[in-house]
Amino acid sequence: MRRRLSEATAAHDWLEGVSTVLGIAFLVLAVVCVWAVAVGISTLGDPDTAFKTTSGFLQATRGFGIVFFALFAFIAAGVGWFFASDAIRRLGRRLRKSG
Repeated sequence: MRRRLSEATAAHDWLEGVSTVLGIAFLVLAVVCVWAVAVGISTLGDPDTAFKTTSGFLQATRGFGIVFFALFAFIAAGVGWFFASDAIRRLGRRLRKSG
């Protein structure tokens, strides 16, 4: 029983599964950050009437958000690809062979 359990555990590498899930989570976070950059760029010139402040402060805050989210998107994409690249490549090979 112990040998079968250890073989089953070795066959299903749980650490690889955890790293794949973590990598996909980081890739999703990178997509969210790219969306935040797109929203920041698209609203760069718009006045915000709900937030009472000077326009210079608002532009600087939006500019900081664009730079921050762009940098974080790049880092999150790199970390996500580091964790999930093997599983994504393996899935791509399987799909090419079956199709």
